[in-house]
Amino acid sequence: MNEAIGASIVISEIPGPFVEATGGFNDPKRMQAQGMRLFNKSSIMVGGQSAILLDIEQSAYGTMFKKWLLAVDRSGSTTLIVATYPSAAKKGLAEQLKEAVLGVTFGEISDPKEALSFTVLPSPPFEIAKIMGQTLILSVNGEFPAKDENSPFMILALSPNKDNIISDKKAFAENVVMQTATVKNIIIEHTVPIQIGSLMGYAIVAEGTGSKEKTPLTMYQVILYDTVGYSVILGVTPSAKRNVYLPIFEKVAKTFTLKARRSD
Repeated sequence: MNEAIGASIVISEIPGPFVEATGGFNDPKRMQAQGMRLFNKSSIMVGGQSAILLDIEQSAYGTMFKKWLLAVDRSGSTTLIVATYPSAAKKGLAEQLKEAVLGVTFGEISDPKEALSFTVLPSPPFEIAKIMGQTLILSVNGEFPAKDENSPFMILALSPNKDNIISDKKAFAENVVMQTATVKNIIIEHTVPIQIGSLMGYAIVAEGTGSKEKTPLTMYQVILYDTVGYSVILGVTPSAKRNVYLPIFEKVAKTFTLKARRSD
């Protein structure tokens, strides 16, 4: 920003498809209603990505300003870069700001899965719904958030690194399932040892009821222990569909792999 001459460049990110985010720029009446006058609009490529560049004039605080507005399609979101300067400014400033806007570069769009310290293969109908830190949520067709308690889902997560030793691993795993959020009246059906890859732990099947709608629910939980913590794999389904989803939960769990042994 250059306050002395009233020039600035602002960058913002708009979620949603590019077509929706830029739809208003195709409607002169809508732009006019916002006090904008469009001089020119062109479709261009910026860093290998589709974009549009608009030359706009708009009044603010009693002063006329010109704007170079660049909207870049970022595959699921839109980046807006707006350079603003007084209309009365010298032509050289306009060209400098245009050059700055068009000179933008982007790093590669990262895949959130790459930040996970584990891998897993979703099995239909489950798809990735959301990734938050070291937590992965799978749901039917990737729906998020779930509509209600009748929607099966899976959660896979890593514990924080710990130095403390869990002496009774079976009891610990059972305690984890008993504390499952949004499920109450939990009763464990059975707990069995399990090995997935090189990791050992316990698999548990339990029954409970949804805390909101009191839907009978079946849970399949696997706790796998590594050198500095543990991994949780949890599948929840309405009990009426347990014969359909328990085998899928087990199938997905068996594909779980730590990318590397975590260290302190």
